[in-house]
Amino acid sequence: MNTIYLKDGIKTNKTVVAVGSFDGVHKGHAELIKKAVAIAEATGALPAVWTFSDYIPGPASKHIIPAEKRMRIFKELGVAVVFTCEFDSVRDMSADGFVKDILIGACGAKYAVCGYNFRFGKNAGSDAQSLVSLMQRYGGGGVIIDKVCVNGSPVSSTAIRKALSDGDIKLANGLLGRPFSIEMPVIHGKSMGKSLGFPTINQSYPDGLVMLKHGVYACETYIDGKKYKAVTDVGVKPTVGADGVCCESFILDYDGDLYGRTVTVYFTGYLRPERKFASLELLSEQIAKDAKTVKEMQ
Repeated sequence: MNTIYLKDGIKTNKTVVAVGSFDGVHKGHAELIKKAVAIAEATGALPAVWTFSDYIPGPASKHIIPAEKRMRIFKELGVAVVFTCEFDSVRDMSADGFVKDILIGACGAKYAVCGYNFRFGKNAGSDAQSLVSLMQRYGGGGVIIDKVCVNGSPVSSTAIRKALSDGDIKLANGLLGRPFSIEMPVIHGKSMGKSLGFPTINQSYPDGLVMLKHGVYACETYIDGKKYKAVTDVGVKPTVGADGVCCESFILDYDGDLYGRTVTVYFTGYLRPERKFASLELLSEQIAKDAKTVKEMQ
């Protein structure tokens, strides 16, 4: 098992551990972690997370956020230490062994906090209440966090993936509790945007990230601490062509060279489907309309 310290000068001793896959660290996960942090503060323990290093639930699934961003969010939520291991290393453990040897023995857990639908042990045969009971058997405690809803709908990684694949970015952002984003280096493209009067930045769509519906989005980005609105096309640029899925962003009111810099683009709204235009002039006209729409958005 790996131990990742998110804060300097700490020692793993007594911990309160939030347990789960934390795929996306969405609103439900945040409530779970906040509870663990609160208990840790009240009991003089370290707030911790136990999770999988290969945390994608299933071979066909992809990340909602990259692993390194997941760690940043853990730290922002107040977590001091993260314990990780590969799924295969615990998949055949008994529920009793997982609690006794992993949570209490390796993590020093005095309390474990999990979600209402948490499953663990061989063949996922044990549930959240089993975790609480086993923690109590060995002198600790456990807390179960009930489902978190947004506009009456339960928050889940499955729902977020569907919203992203449908292009429903507002729903996805509401479930996540923050804007979906990509964070990639700016690469050279064909400079077609510049020739049309709309200089753009090009970024490859991150490998392993859940695929956002191809289309044009309202976005925001921060450059040197200043916020800018942007129009971002996610797809294959059907009018001019692209090698693979690309994110091409026209950053409103910005004039500068960003080649080689890593830029984070935050998606805030869906504008229209990606489509092929009959001419570059028609494409240019549409970009101008998209930019006007984004500029007028609150």
